[in-house]
Amino acid sequence: MSHLSKALMNSDSERSWLREKVYAPKRQRTIHIVKQTIDSLLASKQRVSLATVTNKSKEIDPEGLGISESAILNNEEARSYYELNRTWKGGSRRRQKKEGDHRPPLPFTLSKINPNRDVSRVRQRLMRLSKTELVDRVLTLEQATGLQEEQWLQLNDELLFWRLRAEQAEARLDRK
Repeated sequence: MSHLSKALMNSDSERSWLREKVYAPKRQRTIHIVKQTIDSLLASKQRVSLATVTNKSKEIDPEGLGISESAILNNEEARSYYELNRTWKGGSRRRQKKEGDHRPPLPFTLSKINPNRDVSRVRQRLMRLSKTELVDRVLTLEQATGLQEEQWLQLNDELLFWRLRAEQAEARLDRK
């Protein structure tokens, strides 16, 4: 047997001793206090969350230490008991659209944009739009910007034409 394999066997036996004598009692303590705390919260009809469990566990723990959130989340049995009894029930992050729940997008017009609007509220409203609606809005804005630039260039061409014509007319009047 090599020196390395002996060291590995020794470390496994040391780890098993640590597991039995140190970690197992800590795990059991966590489970016991979490169950007591959650049962107490449920009995007093309080909200069951990680924060309330950790705060209340300090009152229930005879040592006064309580249980940390990570201890609850990393202990499988404590975590499953917490998730079974927590007030918040996790669902999907986005609301599922039902059949017939689709509402047509509101028509987007450029004339209604107020330059002095509350930008933070506009941002919140835009964050609720779907990706497709945002793409449609960007395309509409790009199209409108292109048309507006074209009109601006045409107006400047006309302005330049009339300005040159006025200068020519003034030069003719000055010559007479």
